[in-house]
Amino acid sequence: MIDAAGIRKKIFGTPGYSADLCLSAPELQLFRQAIDAQWLAAIAEKYPQHVDQFRRHGLANYHKFAHLVDHQNLWGKENRLLPQHAVEEIKRLPFMAKLHETFGKFSISDVVYGNTIIEGRQEMYWRIVRPGAASDVGPFHADKWFHNVLGSGDGMFPPGVVTVKIWIPIYCEPGKSGLMVVPDSHTRDWRYEYVEKGGFPKPEIQEDVFPLSVLVPTEPGTLLMFNERMLHGGAVNRGDMTRVSTEITMVFEADPACLH
Repeated sequence: MIDAAGIRKKIFGTPGYSADLCLSAPELQLFRQAIDAQWLAAIAEKYPQHVDQFRRHGLANYHKFAHLVDHQNLWGKENRLLPQHAVEEIKRLPFMAKLHETFGKFSISDVVYGNTIIEGRQEMYWRIVRPGAASDVGPFHADKWFHNVLGSGDGMFPPGVVTVKIWIPIYCEPGKSGLMVVPDSHTRDWRYEYVEKGGFPKPEIQEDVFPLSVLVPTEPGTLLMFNERMLHGGAVNRGDMTRVSTEITMVFEADPACLH
């Protein structure tokens, strides 16, 4: 079993990510319950006539009935941000204590809507990726590129602050669906440009990195933790069920060298 120093070395050294921690079965179940409840509430608000059908078949089978709703408009970020009471319950779970043992002191990033930072509300959100739906995944990017322009345009975090993303598959078929990463991509600079979308700048990579990428095989509940400079992107879902994942950003007020 890899120790805390080994996990930190992977993330801040080679290959830039670690999948060495995992939720327990009860912890995974709590995530599923919180996400399922929010998913059904959003459907019930807009499509009350269909909510029972979605409830019977479950979130993993969402894609079979997605034609009954306006998928694109229904699943804006506001409907995928876990409510603060759920965040507080998740923060009390044993895996969070393990993260603090592994990394030391950290906070969870504030909620971001578009280019606006909602201070005081901690961000844990989830994504839906239907089988075969390339439109449900975004292009390769590094989180640091977004951090550099969020907020007032001077960046989301002050100098010296470091972040590590945690990507957790909630419903997922290993090897058929998951997150694509470019190993060691955090060690060099990549060509990208900021393009105005939705009234604020978003980074777009200018290089084809897909041939360099790998699909990390992750069982549901795996904590895939990676460097803020590492290139990553969602894999097109080649499985038979809807993929659902959640994301948490750990924020450290320290230089990466202090975390080795």
